[in-house]
Amino acid sequence: MMFWEHHTDPLASGRVFAGRVFQQFLLGLALVLFAIGVGLAGYMWIGNLNWVDAFLESCMLLSGAGPLYTERDSSNALKIFSSLYCLFGTLVVVVTVGLLATPVVHRILHRVHFNHSKHP
Repeated sequence: MMFWEHHTDPLASGRVFAGRVFQQFLLGLALVLFAIGVGLAGYMWIGNLNWVDAFLESCMLLSGAGPLYTERDSSNALKIFSSLYCLFGTLVVVVTVGLLATPVVHRILHRVHFNHSKHP
């Protein structure tokens, strides 16, 4: 569990900040890998794709590039999975950006508040 300094505490050192950024990066990476795993399982099971094609499809959808295999001639089950996976992937991207931005935004806000509280 990561603890952040209170607004009355001094600004964390650069080493602590770098550790927080790295920890948030690892959390984001774990989330993205989990999302790719969900896509792999779904595309292999529902779409009968081999693991390489399922990985490609998952990564393409998570990156926002769009689907390759989910087209008009796909089964309805695959179309529904792809639609839900796209929505899930959008949430994963938003949450990951939030995770990566959190230490930076916290540091900026802490610095502004800390400096402001010193000069009434």
